[in-house]
This record gives sequence, C-alpha cells and structure tokens, in this order.
Amino acid sequence: MTDIYESAGRWLQQFETAITNRDVSLFDSLFLEKCDWRDLVAFTWNFRQFYGRTEIRDYIWTTLDDIRPSNFALDIDFVEGAVSPVEFVETETWEINFTFETAAGYADGLVNVVPDETSPVGFRADLLFTRLQGLRGHDAVWPRFGRYNHDELVEERRRKEARADYAEHDPEVLVIGGGHNGLFVAAALGRLGIDTLVVDKYDRAGDNWRNRYDALVLHQPHGMLHFPFMPFPENFPDYVAKDRMADWLDAYVAALDINLWTSAEFVHGEYDEAAKQWSAVVRRADGATRTLHPKHLVLATGGSGTPQIPNLPGLSDFAGTVSHSEGFKTGADYAGKRVLVIGAATSAHDIAFDVFNHGGQATMFQRGPVAIVDLPTANLNYGHYNARQRPTEALDKRWQSTMIEPRVRMGFKTATAIGNEADVELHRGLEAAGFKIDWHEGGWFTKYYEVAGGYYINVGASQAIIDGNIHVRQYSDIDRFVPEGVRLKSGEVLPFDAVVLATGYAKQNQILERFFGSEVAERIGEIDGFDAGGEPFRGCLRPIPGQPRLIIMESGISPGRWYTPLVALQVQAELEGIVPESFRSPDHPSQTPKEKELASH
Repeated sequence: MTDIYESAGRWLQQFETAITNRDVSLFDSLFLEKCDWRDLVAFTWNFRQFYGRTEIRDYIWTTLDDIRPSNFALDIDFVEGAVSPVEFVETETWEINFTFETAAGYADGLVNVVPDETSPVGFRADLLFTRLQGLRGHDAVWPRFGRYNHDELVEERRRKEARADYAEHDPEVLVIGGGHNGLFVAAALGRLGIDTLVVDKYDRAGDNWRNRYDALVLHQPHGMLHFPFMPFPENFPDYVAKDRMADWLDAYVAALDINLWTSAEFVHGEYDEAAKQWSAVVRRADGATRTLHPKHLVLATGGSGTPQIPNLPGLSDFAGTVSHSEGFKTGADYAGKRVLVIGAATSAHDIAFDVFNHGGQATMFQRGPVAIVDLPTANLNYGHYNARQRPTEALDKRWQSTMIEPRVRMGFKTATAIGNEADVELHRGLEAAGFKIDWHEGGWFTKYYEVAGGYYINVGASQAIIDGNIHVRQYSDIDRFVPEGVRLKSGEVLPFDAVVLATGYAKQNQILERFFGSEVAERIGEIDGFDAGGEPFRGCLRPIPGQPRLIIMESGISPGRWYTPLVALQVQAELEGIVPESFRSPDHPSQTPKEKELASH
C-alpha cells in the first residue's frame, strides 16, 4: 500500500506542476485521451463537466489566473482512506482522494487512475472530480462550542438568536418552501452564519408529507435518504413511511434552529438591480402581508403545486365524485366502490393498490407506456447505499463524481438491460394483463431524471394487476364520460362510482410566472432534465444567467443532501462579492452551454 500511496502523491504533485506551468506534455502524460471531469463550483463557479483531455486542459489553462489552484495533497482524513481500489470495474482502477486550495477557498476532489507504463508516475486519469468546500475567511459557525450563561434559559437564547419576527431587519436569504430542500438549504446557510428565513404555506413543518395519502412509503432505501447534518437514527426502517418523514422534518427544524414561518404564503417577488435586493411579499396566517427585502431568494417549492387536470370529454356529466390525486387520502374512503384512476405511474399505482387493499374495485386507465421495475431490481442501482455499513459522505462523493452524462446514460442503459432480464416474468405478466411497458433503453432512472415521472417501482401493485385485482384499460379506448361511468369507443359502458385523476402537476415554469412574472419565467426557461452541458437538474441548484440572486431547488432527498451545501456556498460567494466578474459573462467558458456539446464517449 505504501507504493500506491507514493504513486498517488506523485500524481498529484505532477498534476499541480503541469497546471501551474501550463505544461501541455506533462499534463497529457497524466490523463487518458478519453477522460472526464466534473467540477462543482471550485473551478467554474458553476456545475460543469468536460469531456476529453484536451477540453479539460483548455478550460484549466483559460481560467488558471482567476482560480489559482494550489497545495494539492492526499486527503489523509477521508473516511475510507486517501487511496482505495475502485470496485465493480473491469480494469484495475484506483481512487485518489485529495484536497487543494483556490484563490477563493478550499476544496476537495477525487481522481480515478489506471496503470499506464508510459506515464511518468505509472498512472493516467480516467475521471477527475473537484468540489468547493468553503470560502477563505468565511469559516462555518458550526460546530458551536461553549455553554449558555447560567442566567439565560436555552429557549430564551434560541428566541433571541432566531429573531423570528424580522420586525426590525430583513433576512439575508428568503427560502420559499419548507419541504426537504428548503430546510436543507436553510440548515446549510445557517451553518455559514447567513441569516435565513423559510416561509411555508402549511401549518406545520412536514405537512407537505403528512397531508399526502396514508399508504405513501418512500421507494428508496434508508441509506439513500439521510438528511444533511442529521442522518436518520438506526431504528428507522429501510423504507420510510410518509408520517415518519413528516415528523423528521419537524424535528429537523427544531434541532437545527431553522427560522420557519408556517402558514405563510409567498405571493410575489421583484428584484431591484440597483439595490441588489428583492421585494418579497409574504401573506401570513392572519391574512396580513409583509414585504421583506432579502438579498437572495431560494425557490424550494418542489414543483408548481398546481394539479394538472386534463381535458376529459364529458367529465362534467359524470354523476360520481371526481378528485385529483392531491386530495386522495386513503383507499378506505372507497371501500366497496368502483374507482377509475386516470394515469399509470407511481401515484396511480399506489392509489389503485390502496383502493384494492381496502375492498374497492380499481381500474387504471393508462395514458402512455410506463417503465416498470421490481423493488429488488431497482435497488441494484443504489450499490452500497442499500447497506448501513459504509459512510454516507464517501458514497455521496463517489456518486457525485460519476454524474457525467455519457457515463450516466451508459449506466442507465446497462442497468436497464440487467433489470429487464431480472424482471422478465413481471413484465410478461403485466403485458398479458393489458399494461403497456415503456421499453426506453434508459429505463426508469432516465424517467426520474428527465421527466420526474412515467415509472413505477413495484411494491405490490404490479402483482395485483397480474392477478386481476387491479384492472388496466387504455385511455385511448375512451369515447367520453357519461353519468354512470365511461363509454368506450366500442360502445361499451363501464360503470364507476368515482374518478381519481393521477395526472401529476403543472410544470415549474407556471409557478415561476405566478411568483415573478412572465418575463422572468421566460428568461429562466425549462426546468429539470439534463442541460446542454450534461448536468442533471437543468436550471436548478446554481445561479441563473440573467436573473441575479435567485436559485431554484428541485431535486429528491439524496441530491438535496449532495448539493445544498454547494448552493449555500454559491449564495455566500454572491453576498460577499467573491465570484470574479469575468465569470459572469455569458461567453465565459464556465457558463453552461446554450447548445448541446458533443461528448467524447
């Protein structure tokens, strides 16, 4: 192991020498021609990825004078060791974890190297990952040391620190939405000592989970879903139910001293370029409005929150009850009833299965093919997250390092092929029952990242369909709704007592227009999916070109854990004026490309 540590240290030394001296020959001797680099803020003040040795070198050369990277060293404090073999790869590969500094702060990263006798250090890099960790001169205020004064009650001190009414000053940052992402960001900002207020329309932290249907249980294993700064306790089950998640969000607010206004609805925001602050109108529970002037906004509403209601012919003629999945609470409300569910993705399956389990008759009308994966098969994608033995921070770092679009899509394709083989009997049974499966080569994971829907991880409803306990029909067969139910194009009338629209929610752009106006919404553009530079969560998690001091949070729990510390650092850098002015130019190479770049793989 001594030899590999020495070789890893030499690779880092030579890398620093190559970039400091702009030594093309030395740099090229350290990297494979086809290699990838993902940077999170450290070199780019953005989330960017670069494909191929030449592209990586050209970018570093261009920005070297501004970034001034230095002091590359093995990260001897890394939780799983500075150097370790990479698992599940065909070629011998080693992971080197390192730290370094930039002009702005301190950072870390990893590089995956493969043996190569033509390299002066015996290795060439296949993958490089870099990530900003903190800003120079702006250290985190956590952990806290010392104790409270004897004459001061803990709660009284907490109240004074929170300054929760903001009667005499404004928060530096206003976070809109108190779901997981809003609270994660607030905690990360609080760790940096940034005065942050979260406003949420619900009565209590966690109500966005608490108010959803009773049967809701998360489909990802425990290990994927730890909260930043406050991981789940060991007694939590592998799959967390929605009420437990709601209570954990409530506890998170209290434990991390998050300033939260509940029953407070954000109404409108307008940015003042001259004053470099927002005018943010918030309506409190008593109907009174407050106008706050934060320097930065973070939008963490988790989507539009506006149910998407399709134009269904004759639905107004239907004599039974009609509701959206947003209002569905429990299948017990439909015991003994015939329920038509419009849609066939996750919510539709959960609702239909809950109706069946409570003695109702459920029929799903499928509007389009849906990707289906069995739960054990889906878990194959999570690797060591499935166990509770490996440090989450190590797994997170490796996951972030490989979120490079060509690699991601190849991984999806491979995992889907393996999954389809494993789930062949499940798929055959579903197709025999009339269910249409989406056979996209990227499978359900592509659906998750690109459209945030259109898939179902089977936790029981698929077998109920196969067994005939949940019926499936195709939406294209409908002629129109009639008072007693739905008339098919064949003339057959299917009787129903209730209709539940599991048709999702409107796009995020609708809430952008409602909050900030059409001009801002158009300037921001589309949200979600992969951007033109290959990064997931398009338009989110980082500053928006052309719209100062606004960041959109739109991700699941695990990406929220990965990225909210970086969001907080970006906000802090903006507030402190640390980002070099040249990086703000729309033509700067750090900016997200406007058109799709060709990858090297």
